[in-house]
Amino acid sequence: MADMADEIQMTAEGHQRLEETLQKERQRRDEAVTSMAVSLDDAMDLEDRSLQAAQFQNDLPAMEARIQELEDVLARAVIVEDPQGGSEVTLGSVVVLQDTQQGRELRVQLVSAVEVDALAEGATQVSEDSPVGKALLGRRVGESFEVDLGTSRASYTVKSLG
Repeated sequence: MADMADEIQMTAEGHQRLEETLQKERQRRDEAVTSMAVSLDDAMDLEDRSLQAAQFQNDLPAMEARIQELEDVLARAVIVEDPQGGSEVTLGSVVVLQDTQQGRELRVQLVSAVEVDALAEGATQVSEDSPVGKALLGRRVGESFEVDLGTSRASYTVKSLG
């Protein structure tokens, strides 16, 4: 069993997305290997074969590294319990924030850095190690906080949690 420092906490949805990504990466690698074999068989001259083999030798290590990275993350993953109904923001919480400067509401989900997905549906995902994520962790409904975003500061109030 991995010790606590090696564990990577993540939501069930994030774990599922990483599993799907791993399967796609494995399929992509397998298709590249098959395609390379066919291309080498079809290549007419030695120069074409050499160029194709060189390209393949550049691509394959990157594919293998990505697959190993995903396998490592998934092996160390610990699924966090569904935080619905909690009184403070934890990993996986979906929070409605009032941006006090912009006068708008934002719906965000606090997730681990490895599971942030720009294409995820639903709430905007905020990494727990980002400035907003760090400031948000442990907050309760009604609490206000400021975040230094480098070039500016943002002010938020936690409107709801659930």
